[in-house]
Amino acid sequence: MKIIFKYILKYKIFFLLNFISIILISCGEIIIPYIIGKYVINNVDYMKEHFIKMILILCFLVILAFTGHLIINFCSAKISSLIFKDLSTLIFSKIQNFSITEIKNIGVSKLMNRTTTNIYQIMSFVSNFYKSAIISPIMLIISLFCIYLISFKLAYTIFITIPFFIFMLFFLVKKNYNLSMKQQQKAEEINSIIRQNILGIKVIKSLNQEKYEKKKFEKINSKYKKLIINFFISMVSIEPLFYLLLNTSIILTTGIGATLIKKNAYNDTGLKIGDLYNCINLQYHVLFSILNFLLLFMMFPKTLICVKNLEQILNTQTENLNKYLEKEKIGKIKKLEFKNVCFKYPDSQKMILEDINFEVNSSELIAFVGKTGSGKTTLVNLIPRLIEPTKGQIQINGINITNFNINKLREKIGFVSQKNILFKGTIFSNLLFGKKNASEIEMLEKAEIAQAHEFIKSKKNQLKEEISELGLNLSGGQKQRLSLTRAFLKEPDIYIFDDSFSALDYKTDSIIRKTLLNKIKNSIIIIVAQRLSSIEKADKIVVLVDGKIVNIGKHEELIKKCKIYQDIAFSQRIKEVL
Repeated sequence: MKIIFKYILKYKIFFLLNFISIILISCGEIIIPYIIGKYVINNVDYMKEHFIKMILILCFLVILAFTGHLIINFCSAKISSLIFKDLSTLIFSKIQNFSITEIKNIGVSKLMNRTTTNIYQIMSFVSNFYKSAIISPIMLIISLFCIYLISFKLAYTIFITIPFFIFMLFFLVKKNYNLSMKQQQKAEEINSIIRQNILGIKVIKSLNQEKYEKKKFEKINSKYKKLIINFFISMVSIEPLFYLLLNTSIILTTGIGATLIKKNAYNDTGLKIGDLYNCINLQYHVLFSILNFLLLFMMFPKTLICVKNLEQILNTQTENLNKYLEKEKIGKIKKLEFKNVCFKYPDSQKMILEDINFEVNSSELIAFVGKTGSGKTTLVNLIPRLIEPTKGQIQINGINITNFNINKLREKIGFVSQKNILFKGTIFSNLLFGKKNASEIEMLEKAEIAQAHEFIKSKKNQLKEEISELGLNLSGGQKQRLSLTRAFLKEPDIYIFDDSFSALDYKTDSIIRKTLLNKIKNSIIIIVAQRLSSIEKADKIVVLVDGKIVNIGKHEELIKKCKIYQDIAFSQRIKEVL
């Protein structure tokens, strides 16, 4: 819970306002019943003589209490919203620094749930904490002290009731912690299923699996429903138990008070009716203070789980703690070299890449081919340090890339991934990811290289055309061409195209490749390809099998001497092998 109190103490001004509001509320809610009991009930003659004065005093105290409640609610709303903002920013920034491996280890659905639902739960707890955690114990102590001053015998009824509340508190908190933990796990499972269904809706519909997916969802949802019911049963059971104890306490107080009043009916020194009225009112404050504190503690188990979830994210050690340090300046990239590079995921024993050695110079085009799962995408992900090698070194101009500031390294790389991700906004805003200050003229020039200019101009709003979330209102080819345009705008030293031409027809693919060779000079071009026709002109072609390099050469060389390459060429009906 340190993370919560760290941010609560950050805003000290609200703590000060909170204490001021507590003073105002205490003055109003404690003194009002005292005046009514002492002067209205016990001393009617005094009330008659000073009626207007007493009414004005009572009105003033009501306004004080009202002002106090306004301040405490304002502080509660303000600080909870500030903490929500601070935590959201902190978690989002941390996730931005995660590598692909770290994101996979936690899971996308869990990360989404923790950056929204978990932080909202913490915000609710902070809001109630400000309204209850300080004022409730203060009101409790003041009320108990006042009851004791009026009649220590009546105070016994309160001290009998309080242990029952404490027992109920510990029992319910322990029960709710276990329920909250299970509820959190099921919620994350449901989020995962919903996310998979939304992203894979085309596959589900094409394979006619809607009923199966619905049954799978209903099964886990029914388990979640049972957990929620059990949780709410334990929550709502507080209210009837509270009123049972409250009413029992009032009956005891009234009975004992009436007996004391009767005993002292013939003298003017004992307990009076107004004093009994005061005790009952103070008793309400005592028990409602305990109830408010109890309700806050009921939120504690669920909040504690949410805090632990956030701490898991915040305490995750990134793969390279020095990736933002700059030991070496990165200039124009003239050479990229892999030296005995190996890679495996932390939770796996199997090497995905093993002893990878190759080099490529500026103005050269190098391509990687191999069957699915051979490690092509993993290899190119190492270059911009989306993942880190387990062994070996990746060097630029003879310097280990870990010596460069990671942001400056990535500025030198134009990466077009297998999945052409576009963001909600416009074509213009998406292309700005390639170059922040790019003009519309520059965008259209680069769009022409990517063969995207025609479809952009065909849109009603052209570059201002709206793009939906993930670019779902565009075809696969259109998304791919915009992704290419984005990379061309960057004009980097290294271009990485990870199977980035697969959604294009052969004609468009051929035009873009020819333009690439003519327009993009003095850069290293790296292509991961399925089609051999896309890489026939490559200076080097690297053939991968199960994460190992089996051959490196030009197309003409490999077609003669590499069996794996020959098989791929034959399957694609390349004329040299037919």
